[in-house]
Amino acid sequence: MSKPMKATLLLAFAVGLFGAYRYGAAQESGSRRGIVPIPLPTFDVQVSQDPEAVATKHVLEATYINQGFYGAVVAAETLTPIDPQLTLVCPGTSGTCTIEADMWVQSNASSSDNAISVCLYVDGKATATGCPLTGETPADGAFAVTSFSQSVSGLAHGNHTVRTYYFTDQGAAVEFYCVNYRVYKP
Repeated sequence: MSKPMKATLLLAFAVGLFGAYRYGAAQESGSRRGIVPIPLPTFDVQVSQDPEAVATKHVLEATYINQGFYGAVVAAETLTPIDPQLTLVCPGTSGTCTIEADMWVQSNASSSDNAISVCLYVDGKATATGCPLTGETPADGAFAVTSFSQSVSGLAHGNHTVRTYYFTDQGAAVEFYCVNYRVYKP
């Protein structure tokens, strides 16, 4: 190793050591001036052993990513399909599965208080939660992304169709959409 290389490495080590010293000194002096250090998060998560708990452990079987450009105006108070219908498979010869959808839809409108709903339909029917209002379009005509996540459990094994629907009170121009459909087995 050449002398200039040795000198460079020694200098880099000295700068790093000095920086570590200054960082430690700053940490000590900060707490003396009344600055309260932020505690590190703990990851000791307690999982309920209660058999009545709502959450059920599931295993991901498949993910279907459906995205594209819709590029049309959705009429006021009209439930409109946004993405192409997909057929998902609940695997196995027995038991049930859960289908979950994470849905994002970009839209804009020029009216205020224009409520939006994005919802999941499985086998031609809305989920048990229906299509709750999930956002509003901005009054200034800017684009906004509305997102929502819904799931349906207890579906029999075999094929099921899924589709995302969009609803707006006063009409809106829908641009892009992205929906991640997931199939889980309990």
